[in-house]
Amino acid sequence: MAHKTLTRIVLLAAILLGSFASAGNAQAGGYCGATYTVQWGDTLGRIASICGVTIDAIYAANPGLGSIIYAGQVINIPGSPPAPPPPAPSYPSYGGTYVVQYGDTLRKIADRYGFSVGDMIAANPQIPNPNLIYVGQVINLPARPIYYTVQWGDTLFKIAVRFGTTVASLQYLNNIWNPNWIYAGQVLRIR
Repeated sequence: MAHKTLTRIVLLAAILLGSFASAGNAQAGGYCGATYTVQWGDTLGRIASICGVTIDAIYAANPGLGSIIYAGQVINIPGSPPAPPPPAPSYPSYGGTYVVQYGDTLRKIADRYGFSVGDMIAANPQIPNPNLIYVGQVINLPARPIYYTVQWGDTLFKIAVRFGTTVASLQYLNNIWNPNWIYAGQVLRIR
């Protein structure tokens, strides 16, 4: 009989300690900010606990969110301070201008300065037909791309914030399908 009582007390103590330990991890919105990028193994319950909100509040802040979430998905966290507005886009950014000479084509100019034709077209939205440029026309040269070597502990979100860009832009420029799959030493194009 004493053995059963002792077992019940130990079990009760373990349950109480477990509940205190999980309550200590709940941070009232301070950890998550206005959005949260789902990590591998996350559940809505775990995210709600980490961010100090309820699962129902997460559903209310994310219309159309289903019960299945995936790594890399960005969800809104209610009750968090609003995220600062994103910086004004710097695209297209120009690295100078060039006056078209006789015999020039966008390809020749791009090759001369080390750009792709796509970069030249993006830097010159005023040219309706990239195959028709004329002598004396002033065109924009694209800005030189900026590269960054990933350091240990970096995430795409941290890098995006550091350089004033977005995770989506970094994914597009570097052909990254899953934003969680970067590694130290990897070279990323920022712009």
